[in-house]
Amino acid sequence: MPAAEFGSLPFAEQIEAMREKVAIPTNTWSDVYGAENDQAFMVAGASRQAIVEDFQRSIQTMIEEGKTLADFRKDFDQIVERHGWAYKGSRSWRTRVIYDTNLRQSYAAGRERQMEDPALRRLRPFGLYRHGGSENPRSAHLANDGRVVPLDDPWWDVWTPQNGYGCSCKKYMVSRRQAEREGYTVSERGPEIEYVERTIGENGPNPRTVRVPKGIDPGFDHRPGSGRARGITPRPTSQPAASSGTVTPARRAQDTMPDYREATAELLEAGQPTERYVDAFLQTFGTRRGGETRRFTDAVGESLPISEDLFRDGRGGWSLPSDGQNLNALARTLREPDEIWTALEISEGERPRLRRRYLARFALEGGEEGLFMVDWGRNGWTGQRLDNAAAMEAWRQGVRLYRRRDEETD
Repeated sequence: MPAAEFGSLPFAEQIEAMREKVAIPTNTWSDVYGAENDQAFMVAGASRQAIVEDFQRSIQTMIEEGKTLADFRKDFDQIVERHGWAYKGSRSWRTRVIYDTNLRQSYAAGRERQMEDPALRRLRPFGLYRHGGSENPRSAHLANDGRVVPLDDPWWDVWTPQNGYGCSCKKYMVSRRQAEREGYTVSERGPEIEYVERTIGENGPNPRTVRVPKGIDPGFDHRPGSGRARGITPRPTSQPAASSGTVTPARRAQDTMPDYREATAELLEAGQPTERYVDAFLQTFGTRRGGETRRFTDAVGESLPISEDLFRDGRGGWSLPSDGQNLNALARTLREPDEIWTALEISEGERPRLRRRYLARFALEGGEEGLFMVDWGRNGWTGQRLDNAAAMEAWRQGVRLYRRRDEETD
């Protein structure tokens, strides 16, 4: 099968997907597994940071400048010589796997990022699986050729290409009318997925058994880029970041909040299971527990990853950043803020961290005023209902990125 080849025009989303990765030294390919590769760049057996970073820079250049496998092989030889790396396997095989897999997976991650566009998904809500046409096709991949399934079906979380080493299958967005016009049968849900157990890392120090879908190579059973979004999804925290330390710029607002609007927000019923509160929040953004990460673009164009990981404590349990009753209002605060502020949080002995604060005032049931704040950063997020106007003023400092126009109404 020929090596991956793409057009000469730079693909911004693909370039971004590769740039966000962090170089990780490994002993075997299974040390970084599956969706973890969306966050980490690795080369199997490259156990020194400098070697991996050199390979990452080379692959980044290949993508940004549209260079070929032959170009990469020249870099490969120089990196191997510079570091004295004794790699396993033939030069032809190793270079093709590194080049092909990274280009195809980053390209697929870029396409997945494009497919998240809400307007595009409304026009083309289905995904079409097309086999790559290789001379020696995998039977399971060939069996999916022409399959049309809704894009939000969990089947795509597993079967979005690339589905193995050298796999050249593709996924396309289509409308129902387009699919039927081209002779495809539209399914309302994906087929049942059959799983098998496979042992990976057999030649390394830590072999283990994994459960993978039948017909997919271990490590490829996820949507490219899905782990990337999970990796930048902040975890819930119990306190806003500025509860300790200082912020800069320390400039405070010299004006008042935008005029009060007759916008309403619902407080949820007390005493409900945690999952009920999580569901209410996620439904506001069109996703669900166990569903795909949705990218919400806020009022200043910042992309926020929304998924159940916002509420995971890292140990398999749930953690709410605020009283569960407030989660609907906090979701509304992110979607319809009165103001958005940003500042660097500086705490003793720690690096500065960039924070964003979303502020909103809503009418609650019975006419009571509700004041809400969401504090968002890469290291965590939280939100709360504020006691009074003075408490809200304390958060109006730093650089104001957005202010709702006074004449806007709900």
